[in-house]
Amino acid sequence: MNSMERLSARLAGKDVDRAPNLNILMTFAAKYAGIPYCDFILRPEEKCRANLIAHEEFGIDAVTVMSDPYTEAEAFGCRIEYPQDDHPRCLKHALEDYEDIGKLTVHQPDACRRMSNTIRLIELYKKRTAGDVPIVGWVEGPIAEFADIHDINNAMMDLVSEPEWAEEAMDICVEQAVLFAKAQISAGAHIIGIGDAAASLVGPSLYRDLILPREKKIVDAIHGAGAMVKLHICGNITPLLEDIKTLRCDIVDIDWMVDFVRANRLLEGISSVSGNLDPVQAMMNSTPEAIRSDVCALIDTTDNTSIISSGCEVPKATDPQILRAMDDALRNYPYK
Repeated sequence: MNSMERLSARLAGKDVDRAPNLNILMTFAAKYAGIPYCDFILRPEEKCRANLIAHEEFGIDAVTVMSDPYTEAEAFGCRIEYPQDDHPRCLKHALEDYEDIGKLTVHQPDACRRMSNTIRLIELYKKRTAGDVPIVGWVEGPIAEFADIHDINNAMMDLVSEPEWAEEAMDICVEQAVLFAKAQISAGAHIIGIGDAAASLVGPSLYRDLILPREKKIVDAIHGAGAMVKLHICGNITPLLEDIKTLRCDIVDIDWMVDFVRANRLLEGISSVSGNLDPVQAMMNSTPEAIRSDVCALIDTTDNTSIISSGCEVPKATDPQILRAMDDALRNYPYK
């Protein structure tokens, strides 16, 4: 089976040769390929090369556009600094005052540097993988993007103190996400990831009232455009799982602090769960022998649609032998 066949069959609950491997590699992929992180972010050809190396050498069953949360934020007017070999930093937020919302404008993806680079990257993947490898595009979810353009602390406070203003800002973020997602699908993305990490910081009632309906708009738009949805909310989303279930995403990432068996059972027949190895203890601080054992134990808890991965990004300092051992375990351990 190639990666596209494997993932498609797994999502449908059909027999596959092994459980798919959807580890999230960003800083690790850049380091392994010998690419400064600023080039990994800003040069589509370099990110394409790094992710294809990861696919070939570590059995990763998808290529992705992921690298940082600032693609749409830069278009909205955030001033982003891109250090030579480190994560980017926001030096000036687009929403620093309530009146700034009047300047918040939705942009055509091909008119903005970071979004147009993403479209170019997907086109490169499409050309170089010939449909054999799933291409994962990405957009920021409503609360994550609101936090990116307003600062995470301000965003959390204004959800409570200025909810109508926060909702107006998030609606603009959703409109941009939908437009960007459709452009990525048109370019060749098979799956669109929705990164909404900040959602794990709010309680169920705020999530249900303010965030869930806006995530649903993005999910429905992606499905309507013919692609699958992968929801990524890192952190402990246990209190949100019942509501997340209603989104009917194709894949839901499950971080290490969430009970994987419970998530499997709750989302059974609706969403495939992907996870949930601890990125630090089970990956970066592990050994080849230990990761083999952890992967086999995790496989034993899965159902016939589950996917194996680290709960969030595999750290840059992880020994490549850990990823090779994980791939070996997935290829050779018998599973349901």
